[in-house]
Amino acid sequence: MALSITQQPNAYQPAYNDTNFVITESSGAIYTKDNFKFIGDVKVNSASIAKLKTPIYYGSTNKGVFNIGRILENYVSYDFNLNDTSASGCTNSIKDYSVEFGYEFSTSATGTITEYLNLTSATGSVWNASLNPIDLVSYSSQYTMSGSGKFLTPIRSKTISRTQKDWLYAIRNTATSAVVTYSDSTTQTIALPSSKVVRIPCGSQLTIPSGATYYDIVLKVGATTLSETYRITLFDECSKYETTDIFFLNSLGGFDSFRFDKVRRDNYAIERKQYTSNPYTLGATYAYQTSSFKSKNYDTISTHRVKLFSNWITEQQSEWLRDLIESPVVFMYDGVTLVAVNVDTNAYEVKRHVQDKVFNIEFDVVYSFENKRQRQ
Repeated sequence: MALSITQQPNAYQPAYNDTNFVITESSGAIYTKDNFKFIGDVKVNSASIAKLKTPIYYGSTNKGVFNIGRILENYVSYDFNLNDTSASGCTNSIKDYSVEFGYEFSTSATGTITEYLNLTSATGSVWNASLNPIDLVSYSSQYTMSGSGKFLTPIRSKTISRTQKDWLYAIRNTATSAVVTYSDSTTQTIALPSSKVVRIPCGSQLTIPSGATYYDIVLKVGATTLSETYRITLFDECSKYETTDIFFLNSLGGFDSFRFDKVRRDNYAIERKQYTSNPYTLGATYAYQTSSFKSKNYDTISTHRVKLFSNWITEQQSEWLRDLIESPVVFMYDGVTLVAVNVDTNAYEVKRHVQDKVFNIEFDVVYSFENKRQRQ
């Protein structure tokens, strides 16, 4: 018996993409048996969550293919807390797994099938990312903090308001601290929790010097830098409009923020259902009053829709904000109340300065809760 794993995913694999294993049995005396199938037993926390079986892959003589991505994605979600002031672990965003491979066969076409389990195995982790098909081809653990690891955001630098909350998420690896270096050369060190995925406050939650215009963030273990240098540039707002911040799950599993500081329009779509009643009453006479209802509302529901307008944005921001339009998890914050909303923008064009000169973004959202009124 010589069962081996000839292809397996990265140690950290995006959960919402394919998680493929290729298994090879080298012994012809085994894979030519009647009713031969490969077995993959997927486990989380040592408990079996799926036992898969597959025949020899079409076109090969001794290989089997397992894609366990759709199984594992059910075990991750996301982590977000508006009130974070220190680095936090993101235990919902990542899940460790193991897979035990074997096979089954019978000694005759109608004989009893016998399973041979856990002949070889593999372990790994999936985190709540969904890479686009182009980026997935070149993915090679570049988001793991191991020298120049990237933070879990599609934009490689940010511009935020001094009063805007924001976070950076990371696959921590061995990093123990985040070091913030401000433009005035002062520094701030943030201790990291031991979780595999962490989120680090990087906006107004920091102690930002009043004269700072930007700051750089790196992850370190001791004096060794493990991450890219991530720059955040500050701007001071000067707008007559009230601001609305949007926090959204990006494609790499972290939450990004963006501030809309221009016109905001709130609209309400109202749907009513009515029935017809008898307005007459029988007393001394059979009559109705002008204050009687003949048509009555028995179901009134309103849907709150908001159209937001941003200030001018850059090409880099225009490309990045496509992630917002596509995001399945979005929160809206007016400085007081955090509200769950759904994106209601169904088409998006990335703008370029060479053809569009200056541009902003219009963004439509719908409150996730409908408002119901009393019934008559």
